[in-house]
Amino acid sequence: MSRLSFLSFSRSVRIFVFAGYLYVVGIKSSSAEDHISVKWQDYNEDNDRIRVISRYLGFEKKVSNQITLKGHGVHDAISGATPTGVPADDGVNVPLSNLTDVREAGVIDLDWTHGIHTSTFQYSHSSESDFLSRGYSYSQTSEFNKRNTGLSYGISFIDDDVRPEFFDEHREKESYDYFIGISQVVDPNTIVALNYTYGDFSGYLSDPYKIIRKETEVLPDIFLPLTFAENRPNERTRNIWFFNVKRFFDQVGGSLDFDYRYFNDNWGVESSTFDLEWYQKIGEHVIIRPKYRYYSQNSADFYTLDLTPTGIDPRDTQQGQTPFYSADYRLAKFDTHTYGVKVIYKIDDRFSVDASFERYEMEGKDETPQSAFPDADVLTLGASLWF
Repeated sequence: MSRLSFLSFSRSVRIFVFAGYLYVVGIKSSSAEDHISVKWQDYNEDNDRIRVISRYLGFEKKVSNQITLKGHGVHDAISGATPTGVPADDGVNVPLSNLTDVREAGVIDLDWTHGIHTSTFQYSHSSESDFLSRGYSYSQTSEFNKRNTGLSYGISFIDDDVRPEFFDEHREKESYDYFIGISQVVDPNTIVALNYTYGDFSGYLSDPYKIIRKETEVLPDIFLPLTFAENRPNERTRNIWFFNVKRFFDQVGGSLDFDYRYFNDNWGVESSTFDLEWYQKIGEHVIIRPKYRYYSQNSADFYTLDLTPTGIDPRDTQQGQTPFYSADYRLAKFDTHTYGVKVIYKIDDRFSVDASFERYEMEGKDETPQSAFPDADVLTLGASLWF
């Protein structure tokens, strides 16, 4: 099966969460307090597309006054069908390919607090039947101006091994990310943060399961609709700007969390993401968090539904070298909308449970058939225990 992008771990730098916000969302006031959390999630696309059942386990342990150990693990059971890249012969229904797989992944963090600085060392590991990923990162956050200003920076390296059974030998890819961020407490109820990340990828960056079609001349004046492996560049650079505002409103006992993310890369992909969440405390035990997320991207420069109208002959191309082409709908022009609500119930000061439901809707904005773009329901149940 192909590595699904929505399954990958994602991280964003969030620093200086103020006391009012912590009170509203029900997080313990001491971030280094020992705790364990579990989650179960059902990601289910419409029309029997992809379904992923995930089980999460996380913990945090304060080893000493300076050292804190954190860990997160996930087990994903994946099944369903996904577009192959072959165009829809009827112009409506794109061909699908069935898949099943299991993904196991984990992340270990070691936080070292020394004076106004906190250094974090991280190792991540993810494996599927046809994919292996190992990641290493270092970051540091320093607090200045009576701890009202924070400066964060770091670097990460990920080493991936792509190994579907039909490859003669494994393909490798590497990625480096460099980030810097700043946060500022504006007043007792408001904090803003701005981060920038630069990423550099190299190696085998195509999806080995995505194909593309071309009416190919096999004999003089005889053409057949043959399929070929897609061909993406063997390098990619990206820029990500991330802006966050958190604001606690005393009058209503609620908190607003707003994110904006801007992305561009040298493949021609440009995107914007708006994420809005509201945390509302009701009584002594209940917190409700409605959310809305909007994402919009244009298509990659080399995205095309079919090679037939082009002068490209895929029989003459080499992987990672020009000309490039892909019919993967994830590189098309599209918008997504996510609507959701989460309920957190604090049973007491040390135990809480939560449940959330989100509706994910994807809408194509070019000639790609709408059937290529999935909609999904996401149900999540969780619990946390502090010691």
